Amino acid sequence: MKALLLFLVLLPLLGSTILGAEEESYINVEIKGTLATGIKAIGGETTGTIIKVGKVTWELDLGGSKELQELAQKLDQQPVIVTGRYQQKQGVEVRVRHIVTVKTLTGVKAK
Repeated sequence: MKALLLFLVLLPLLGSTILGAEEESYINVEIKGTLATGIKAIGGETTGTIIKVGKVTWELDLGGSKELQELAQKLDQQPVIVTGRYQQKQGVEVRVRHIVTVKTLTGVKAK
């Protein structure tokens, strides 16, 4: 009985520890694709900027950087290379959001 009580008391702490570890997991990525800005979603559940490669889309988090936001608007609908940190985040309407926190954004000249 005491073991069960101890388990029930510690369960919330264990859950937050496990979830905290997941939030710190990430992958560094480089993506070459087409940039799009001004994206809207139900409930505002979007960063507003995406990169698309074929049928695969990632949201881009520009981190509030005015410089990156202006560059993204300038490169809208053009091929770009983005580097950054990819993470999955839980959403409401979109159950799993795929978000890259941008480190660099570079336009690519068409061949």
